[in-house]
Parts: sequence; C-alpha cells; structure tokens
Amino acid sequence: MRSVIEGIKRYEKLHRPRYTERFATLASGQHPQAMFIGCADSRLVPNLLASAEPGELFVVRNVANLVPPNEGDRTAEPSVAAAVEYAVEVLRIADIIVCGHSGCGGARALLEPPPSLEAVRRWLAPASASVELWRTRGPLDPSYAEHDQLSQVTTLHQLENLLTYPCVRDRVERGELRLHACWFDIPAGRLLAYSETAGRFIPAVDALEPPEPSRPVHGGGRRVGVEAPQVDAR
Repeated sequence: MRSVIEGIKRYEKLHRPRYTERFATLASGQHPQAMFIGCADSRLVPNLLASAEPGELFVVRNVANLVPPNEGDRTAEPSVAAAVEYAVEVLRIADIIVCGHSGCGGARALLEPPPSLEAVRRWLAPASASVELWRTRGPLDPSYAEHDQLSQVTTLHQLENLLTYPCVRDRVERGELRLHACWFDIPAGRLLAYSETAGRFIPAVDALEPPEPSRPVHGGGRRVGVEAPQVDAR
C-alpha cells in the first residue's frame, strides 16, 4: 500500500495540474475512441500500450480477458455483457479490442485440473470452448509455450463470442464497428495484433491499417475479420 500512497502523492503534485483542464472537459461526459477488454493481470496496462489519454478508452478487465457468449437471460456473467451493450449502443464506440498476454494465469489454469477456487472455476468454464479449438485446430504460433498458445487462441475466440451479441453483430455487418484481437508479449514488452493475412499475431506496428468504416467485418471460423487495433498510438 505504501507504493500506492506514494503514487497518489506524485499524481497530486505532478499529474493533476497537467490534467485539470482535460478532466474539466470530461466532466460533462465521455466519448471514448474504443473499448478495451483485457486481462486483469497487473502487467497489462491498456492506456500505456495505446498511449491513450483519460477518456479515450472504455476499459473492461477480468481474468483471462473473457467475453461470455450471449445466451440471453442465461448469459453466464452479465457484467461484461452490460459493458459491451453500453459501449456499443450508448457510447457508439467504433472499435472493440480484446487483449490477452503471455504468462496468463487463466490460460495456465485451463490446462490443469479445475482450480479449487469456486468463483474462478465457474468463470473459466466457458473458456473450455477455446481449449477445444486449440486442441483441434492447433496453435496460431507453435513457437510459444502451450499456455501462451492457448492464450492467443482464447483471445481471438472472444471475437466470435462478441458476435453473439445482436448489437455487436448488427453494427459489424453495417461496417460501423470493428473487432480486433491483440496480445501482449510481456518478456519483449511488445504489443502484437492478429493479422488475417499472416494467420497469427504479429507486431501491432506492422499490422496497423487505416480504418475503413464502410467495409463490413464478417466473422467466420477462427479468423473473425480481425485487424490491428485502430487506437491512438502516438
């Protein structure tokens, strides 16, 4: 807690004066550029990776960066669904980024006997579909350890889960919403993005393309119209 307190002191002294005007502007409402669904792991820092200022990213974080598939009233976990619906229908964001990372504890747990922690076990249960994809179709990049292979497949698979939400699918089909899969290679400190052309995750700076709002993004199989994230990468 000491480091947190020291951090708050630094914010008050160094950063608050710099951001006073921006927060005053944001007080009337938010207009984020993208939604970022990432793992809760402390090593994954969305605003750092995207060089995003306050108000530019609408962020949801959970263990293993999962998006439970839409099953109506039976949807396993409504908080992610609520955030997705709000981002798409109210904030009218144009991009949703799902971001996983290397060394993910959730991915490791999926390859081991069910965890003893009940809430964790129930939360990870829907990800069994990603495990099956990885086992039947193989990894996107076999050079990684098995848990990282699974993390990449799981991250990409969440785009298919996003398309089970009518509000997401409708806007994707109209070319108003783009879905992206990213993966942070922690040892290298490098953000990767899934490339349909390469069929794997490659450095995001190499995969970036200008947004094309008029071009529909269609899902299908393992590759779900995924490009690099269209976020502010200053």
